[in-house]
Amino acid sequence: MNNDNGAPPAGGGWKPSASPSPSTATIAGRSVPGGPPPSNVRPPSAPRNRKPALAALGLLLVLVGALASVYLQQRAGNRVGVVEIVKRVPQGQAITTDSIGEVMVAVDSNISYVTWAQARAGVLHGYTARTDLLPGTLLVGQMLTTVQPLSQGQEVVGLSLKDGQYPIGIQVGDTVSAYYVSNKNDDKTGQAYLTDGFTTPPIVASVRVYDVGTAATNGVLDVSLVLSQQSANAVTQAASGGNLVLVFDKHTQ
Repeated sequence: MNNDNGAPPAGGGWKPSASPSPSTATIAGRSVPGGPPPSNVRPPSAPRNRKPALAALGLLLVLVGALASVYLQQRAGNRVGVVEIVKRVPQGQAITTDSIGEVMVAVDSNISYVTWAQARAGVLHGYTARTDLLPGTLLVGQMLTTVQPLSQGQEVVGLSLKDGQYPIGIQVGDTVSAYYVSNKNDDKTGQAYLTDGFTTPPIVASVRVYDVGTAATNGVLDVSLVLSQQSANAVTQAASGGNLVLVFDKHTQ
C-alpha cells in the first residue's frame, strides 16, 4: 500500500527524486537511448565571413583621415603669426620685447595686424602706444604712434574740454600750462585768460600736448597731456568740475 500522502519526509524539506531515465526509441528491434531530436532544434550553421566588411570600414577610415589632414594643412596655410600684448603697455610708452608674444590668427586683409615677423625685424622701434594696451590685445597699426616715449614717472592724461577751456589752434607737440579758474566765462578761450591774467599760479606749467582729437559740433575737444604722476590728479579733478583752462606757454605762441 502506497503511504505517500504528499507530506515532506520527517528528515526535512522536500527532496527531488533521482533523475528520470532517458527515453528510448526502438530502431531495427533495438532500443536506442535518447530517441529522435526535437523537431524545433536547428542544426548549427557555419559562421559568416565578415572580413570584406571590416576591410571596407578600414579603407573608409583611412580616407577620412587623409581628408582631415589635407583640410588642416589648408587651414594652417591661411593663418599668420601676429603680435599679442602679454604685459600692459601704458599710453605713451615704448613697446618692449618682454611685453609682446606671438599668436596665430586667420589672415584678414581688412585688419592691419602687426605681424610677428615685423616685430622680430625691429619695425616697432621708434613707436609708442597711442592708447593704453592691455594683455590679450592683438596689436594693429592704429594703436601705434611715432610720438616720443615718455620719461620715467610720466603718464598721459586725457581731458574732454569745452570751447573756452583750450587755446584756439592747439596741436600735438605744443607746450601749455593748466590753470584752475572759478566763475569763468565760457565765451573766453584759454588764450584770453592769459591776456587778462590769472590770480593764481598754474596747477602745472610747460606740459606737452600728446594728442588732440577733432572738435565736436558742441565745441568739446579731447586733449591728452603728458603729466607727472604728482600733477595728474589735480589736473583731472579740475577738468571734471569744469574749472580747468589750458593756455599756451609764451614761447609756444
